[in-house]
Amino acid sequence: MGKASAPPAPDYTGAATATAAGNLEAARATAAANRTNQVTPYGNLTYTANPGTDPYGNTLYTATQTLAPEQQAILDKTTQLNAGLMDTANTGLQYANQVLSQPGVDMSTLPSYGIDPGQSYSDAIMARLAPQIAQEQQSSDTRLANQGIAAGTEAYENAKRQLAMSQNDRQLAAITGGMGMGLNANQQAFNQQAYNQMQPINVINALRTGSQVQNPNFAPTPQQANVGGADILGATQAGYNAQLGATNAQNQASGNFMGGLMNLGGMAAFGKSDERLKENIKKIGTLDNGLNLYSYNYKDGYDLPEGRQIGVMAQEVEKVIPEAVVMEADGFRAVNYALLGV
Repeated sequence: MGKASAPPAPDYTGAATATAAGNLEAARATAAANRTNQVTPYGNLTYTANPGTDPYGNTLYTATQTLAPEQQAILDKTTQLNAGLMDTANTGLQYANQVLSQPGVDMSTLPSYGIDPGQSYSDAIMARLAPQIAQEQQSSDTRLANQGIAAGTEAYENAKRQLAMSQNDRQLAAITGGMGMGLNANQQAFNQQAYNQMQPINVINALRTGSQVQNPNFAPTPQQANVGGADILGATQAGYNAQLGATNAQNQASGNFMGGLMNLGGMAAFGKSDERLKENIKKIGTLDNGLNLYSYNYKDGYDLPEGRQIGVMAQEVEKVIPEAVVMEADGFRAVNYALLGV
């Protein structure tokens, strides 16, 4: 039983190239599987493969989003409306630019007068109080004279002092009241001018903003798992390892078998090998000298070893190496295994 040769080394470069090509093809299949067309009440999303490929050989796709007819009609009308609103806004843009070119509210035009131009509110109120104050002075003089209180007396001075204090309080109230009314008028005029300045700008902003169409919301689709192609490189290596393992196992078995035969030759010069003593014979291999090897059992009644045995047939050895065969006294042939070259 001779030793087997190791299997030839595989083409690792070719296997690696084939593996990479398989992975690339798997990636392309995954990409194509993930391009799922979607149909919603608001619109559709459709993928279309374009003719030809990119420089790397990949198929290029176009994703087309289309609105439902009702949504498309809204979009068309909204676009038309926005265009019209923008035209209207542009019409008022020149006026708005003119307003913005002014330095804010013109403070010089704000009111600071009351009843008549050039007259403050305080002056107007004091003008109304003046006749009343003069009448009070006359009434006071008459009342004091009727009471017999002469001018220059202490009682006269006290009465006149009290009247003057009352009149001064009313005059002070008239002045502060007039100031409040003037500030009020000034604030109202300021607010009006500020409104007049911003009103055309607000109108333009209102016209510029229009309602938008409802775009479709696409549901997330299940994604194809990104799997690799066939591992040809790994399979090639595994196949080579299996062949190499089988060869090593065969050679080990052959070495063990030959060692057994050598041990057999060392223990006994001759071995009972006459085929007439054997049964259940099965060929299991060939020696380097061309002789067949068999497994067998010795027949009962000859005081020979029990169990499965391995050896040659004396009748075959006699034809090839006759000097290795002897005829024993019992009439059966025996083989000198030392002469078989194992």
